[in-house]
Amino acid sequence: MTPLPRDWHALGGRLANWTPPQGAFDPLSGWSLHYARHALVPEPGGAPNGGLSGTLSVEQKPEGDTLRLKVIESVITCFSSPTTTAEITCAKDALLTPRRWSLSIRWQTHAPSTATPGELDQDRGGRSEGGDLVLKAAKERRRAAPERWTSYWSLFAAVPRLPFAASSVLTFDLLEDLELLKPGQRLAYLGPQPVKLGEKALNLHVFEQTGHGVLPWRWWLDDQHRVLLAAGGRRAYLLDAGAKGGVA
Repeated sequence: MTPLPRDWHALGGRLANWTPPQGAFDPLSGWSLHYARHALVPEPGGAPNGGLSGTLSVEQKPEGDTLRLKVIESVITCFSSPTTTAEITCAKDALLTPRRWSLSIRWQTHAPSTATPGELDQDRGGRSEGGDLVLKAAKERRRAAPERWTSYWSLFAAVPRLPFAASSVLTFDLLEDLELLKPGQRLAYLGPQPVKLGEKALNLHVFEQTGHGVLPWRWWLDDQHRVLLAAGGRRAYLLDAGAKGGVA
């Protein structure tokens, strides 16, 4: 039996009931994709371990010369679980560079003695203005904008637009969570790779992202250019085809 690539192997038994999506997908149109967020915590001997650690939904709406993304990410933790709702207006360039954004971060506390309801909630936002990034939280601050940059969430919509070709290479700085800058990123097409899950044979395409401040990330796309799996470090996002895993 051909061994599974490590990103898929790391999910272990969580793939047993997973079904790849069916139907057409146009990365340039309006769509909504939903993912299960998984923790990847292997056993000392390398056996898969970890579990469900949240959800992610990404909705894309083209609007004239811009594109709007709505992202909702929930993270499950032992004591407090944050849900971030991000509204991002992007330029229609290769990186879908954010132009304006707002973030609403709401916390559900599982241990009431640690925080009162609403105590940890945050509202943040920002915009690109001239050669600066204007970041707004409790107060407004400015910093010089990188020459080429994008957000991590934007990549879920930008990567599907890339052709499956050796020339597909993006270099940029990453503004993670639209707050923390991680420079010197490179995202490149590695080529096609078949993945066999039991009786299911998938013909997938792999992009890899490397750079300062991140462990390598790999983006696994089907022939329709739909991101099925994004995995790196100790987490992975697996498309939930049962939750509108196709066109909105």
